[in-house]
Amino acid sequence: MSNLRARRALTELGENIKRARLARRLARFDLSERAGVSEKTVQRLENGDPGVGIGNLAAVLAALGDPDALARILRFENDAVALSRAIEALPKRGKTFGRRGSAQADRGHDISDDDDEGTGF
Repeated sequence: MSNLRARRALTELGENIKRARLARRLARFDLSERAGVSEKTVQRLENGDPGVGIGNLAAVLAALGDPDALARILRFENDAVALSRAIEALPKRGKTFGRRGSAQADRGHDISDDDDEGTGF
């Protein structure tokens, strides 16, 4: 893997998985049995190996008690970049569907018939 940031993130993920396993007082073998993966796969995950499949990662996370962990990654409501782009894409002003005054003229109202106080109705 050539991307240093990605490599560091995988290393940190592996350390987090190991800490979570130890906090639950599970041996690698026990976690592998619960997840339905080999003990070697758990070891590779804990070492930050980029070759471990995402399905195996999901199985280990579920066995650790957090089956939705992968689904939370980059959720739209937590993704600052996506939210800022969505805000930038909002229209800067409301959309006009007709020319001003034309709706009143089409209904037979004379725009100049406003009352003296300027309320216009």
